[in-house]
Amino acid sequence: MVWFVFSSAKAGGLVERLRREVQEGLVLGRGADETVEGGEGEVVRLGVAVARVEERCPLLMACYREAQRFTVHQVSTRVAMKDTVLSGKEGKEYLLKEGAVVQLVIGVGHAMREYWGEDVGEFRPERFLGLNEGRKGEGADGPGSARAMRAAFQPFGGGLHLCPGRQFAFAELMAVMGTLLLGFEVEPLEGADWNLPGFATRSLVDAVTKPANNGEGFGVKVTRRPGWEGVRWSYEL
Repeated sequence: MVWFVFSSAKAGGLVERLRREVQEGLVLGRGADETVEGGEGEVVRLGVAVARVEERCPLLMACYREAQRFTVHQVSTRVAMKDTVLSGKEGKEYLLKEGAVVQLVIGVGHAMREYWGEDVGEFRPERFLGLNEGRKGEGADGPGSARAMRAAFQPFGGGLHLCPGRQFAFAELMAVMGTLLLGFEVEPLEGADWNLPGFATRSLVDAVTKPANNGEGFGVKVTRRPGWEGVRWSYEL
């Protein structure tokens, strides 16, 4: 998510838009830091609960979901409880026998044009804001519609098997992103371009695909933004 967001800094002003959103929506308070002698330090409190981010920072939430769409490739496993016939769009029927193990490859659905449209290979968080609903020539069920995306987007699984730690992971990530957006500049290393590290081999037991070779050769320069040099950060759910 860090790479996708900050590498898009010059494309449509995404970082600045996110900074305004986080400043207005997640900052709970900013005041003197009593732990610093002389009262020269500041502490900034950020609210990182899911409900708060969804309500006050829709673009940040959209970036989070779009980053998941690119990087989550887990396999969700189920067992057929009874004989079930599935019908494909081409008219073929498929019989799942009772007791059969069914594996749903989440990453495939995250990358199919029939769900997301022709721009499926682009990082475009606005798709999750509903801006592409009702495209000319497409109905409510067409590629890029809210209904199609809901059917395909399952980064944490679904139903009774939703990941129990998803909210904790979300809060951690929002704390990192909120802090970086407000307090820091994130740039590629000197002389380098924003090149996304290659993905490692996708494993059946990994939920999120890691960078190849643990990101070897990739790095960023992180510096404090003017006006945020002496800030200490605090996070609340």
